[in-house]
Amino acid sequence: MAQIDWVLYLTSTTFYAISSIIYIYCLVFKKEEKLKFALGSAIIGLLFHSASIAMRWIATEHGPYITMYEVLSKYAWFSVVIFLLAQYKYEKIKVAGFLVMPAVLLIMGAGSTYSRDIQLIPASLRSYWLIAHVTFANLAFGSLLVATGIAALYILKERNSMKKEPESPFYKKLPELKVMDELMYQFVAAGILFLSIMIGAGAIWANQTWGRYWGWDPTETWSLIVWSMYGICLHLRMNVGWSGKRIAWYIILSLFILVFALFGVGYVYSGLHTNYLTS
Repeated sequence: MAQIDWVLYLTSTTFYAISSIIYIYCLVFKKEEKLKFALGSAIIGLLFHSASIAMRWIATEHGPYITMYEVLSKYAWFSVVIFLLAQYKYEKIKVAGFLVMPAVLLIMGAGSTYSRDIQLIPASLRSYWLIAHVTFANLAFGSLLVATGIAALYILKERNSMKKEPESPFYKKLPELKVMDELMYQFVAAGILFLSIMIGAGAIWANQTWGRYWGWDPTETWSLIVWSMYGICLHLRMNVGWSGKRIAWYIILSLFILVFALFGVGYVYSGLHTNYLTS
């Protein structure tokens, strides 16, 4: 079963790669009519990915949150799901997949470099609050990744509108700048709410496991940095009057801090959280 899980993982990664290529092709060459193939590839990849996670879940008898292979796979899965739901509701932002799907592909690639050995779940990780903690962490990442994709589209459409020649038909099909500005705000707001619940659930789990709610572990510290960073984004949007291009660039640059907090802390620091994800 473990081998089948791996084959399904590689198959889903292949379809994510195809989807990424088509999304980038559509953006660069302004081929809006080809987006349906990019979307279809993402959906097929998600189906294989879901089967891979389900089979590993059965084999390990625990959710995908013990090893780095499982954790990265889970982040990628949630990101695709949230993006597909977002573009289903707001169809005009579907070309944002040019950023979302390559990011997913890179996460899957990074996950494939880790050991796929099955590990038993430690007693300290058998907690409802841990499940809530990791679930909301994934929801937050997916929401903020989609916000970044919309921010990138905003920058591209805004630059195109500044040109003297008539606006490209491709960019005309994107939402109006005002609409994308509001969507960026909404997805960031959702992301910071999910981050808040993630931190709260994680504090409860930490108290159950280590006897304290907060200990300034590197992962805890960086989660607070990320929460503050997006909190500042909302403050600038709601109280200072930042909007449009300035907020879009802020969201794009913030993604690098978010990615480091989620995936890079374990490479730089050692701590209670990272000790659980050593393989």
